[in-house]
Formats: sequence, C-alpha cells, structure tokens
Amino acid sequence: MNRGEITLRVSRMLGIPVGTSDDEVDEAALLDELANEAVLDILSRTRIHVRRAQSTLNTGSTDFDISDVLTIVGGIRSIGSDGEKLMVEQKRDELSPGGYAFAGLSRVVLGAPSTGETLDYWYVPRPTPMTLDAHDPSDRTYGRIPTEHHRAILNYMCWHAADKAGDQGAGRGEKYRTAYEGKDGFAAIGSDLGRIKTQINFLGSKVRVGRQRETLVGDTDPSYWQG
Repeated sequence: MNRGEITLRVSRMLGIPVGTSDDEVDEAALLDELANEAVLDILSRTRIHVRRAQSTLNTGSTDFDISDVLTIVGGIRSIGSDGEKLMVEQKRDELSPGGYAFAGLSRVVLGAPSTGETLDYWYVPRPTPMTLDAHDPSDRTYGRIPTEHHRAILNYMCWHAADKAGDQGAGRGEKYRTAYEGKDGFAAIGSDLGRIKTQINFLGSKVRVGRQRETLVGDTDPSYWQG
C-alpha cells in the first residue's frame, strides 16, 4: 500500500473524515505525519531494512558523523594497511586504540586518530519522509518495509490517532498498541513487531550458528589451582 491507501484505510477504521474542508485537511495531515512516524518507529525497533556501508576516514580524524543512520547493527570493522580487524565498543572516557564509543545519537568517537583506514559496518538507514500519497513505504527510499508488514504501520497509526477519533471501543488506542508492540511493549511474539523480528531471525533457518566455547584457565593449565 502507498501512503494514500494507508491513510484512507486508517480513516475508515477510526471514522476520521478526510476531505477538503479545513478540519478534514487537518485530519489528513495528522494521518500523513503518523505514517512517517510509524515507518521510523518500525525501523528503529527492528532490522527489517539493513544496509552495508564503508566510510573512508581522513587521516587524523578522531570521530565521524552517522546522521543518516538510525541504528548500527553489530560491530564496526576497521580495514587498513595492517589488515581488517573488529573494533571494540568502549566507554568514551576510557577509549584505547582499536576502540570506539557513541558520543551522542549521531557521532562516533575513535580511540586513536585515523590513519586513513576504512570503517565497515551494517546499519539501518534513515528513510526519506513520504510527502505524496503515491509514495510507498515498501520502496527503499521511504523505509523498505515489505507490503506484508504494512499492517504494523496501520496499527501504529490507529494507536496514536484513536484519541483524536474518540474511539472508546479501542480503549483510546490500547487495542491497536497491543497489536503493534505487544501488551508489555517489548514486541512480544504475535504482535506486529514480534512477527517482523521472528521472520528476520528465522530467515534462512537451515543454518545452525554455533559459538566457540571460551577457553578456561583449567584448559591450558590443569594444575593452576595448586598455585
């Protein structure tokens, strides 16, 4: 569904009139805003759209900007003349070479000045807001949320618009909130966000991901306890 179809569905579900009168234009503007908010919330709370980026730093750089990034997924790798290595996230005031820290929402600080290496990472990109009814949230530009998960957008919009509509039957949006994020708000299985996360986790589920057991002191020195 494109933005126009989504907002029309919500207006019908909640009985919100949209048209050409001043009040109806205001109602339509509210629904358009909620549609963009829904896309942002879904992207921020799931890995439904992930891209890979490589940022080449200027020599001597001690930080870099990620204003177009909603979330970095996993770690950051450094690719330089000495090869590729995984950087370690650390406290900002205790950074060491090879470490990094998030100084704020859109700034990453490095533990040592850059020597011109490239940083490699996966991230959730910030979408372009939908401004026309023809804009579709399933397009990469506007969020890349597949059509089968557009119900999450509908329920988010109904949740926040129910108060405006005076929808007592929905418990002022509580019914839609529960459908969207679960009763406890943590994307429980069965909620819209829960289904998205489950589908992502089970994508390609034929592969078992194993973890190497940590090496204990007793593995290398059977008599370590003797002092």
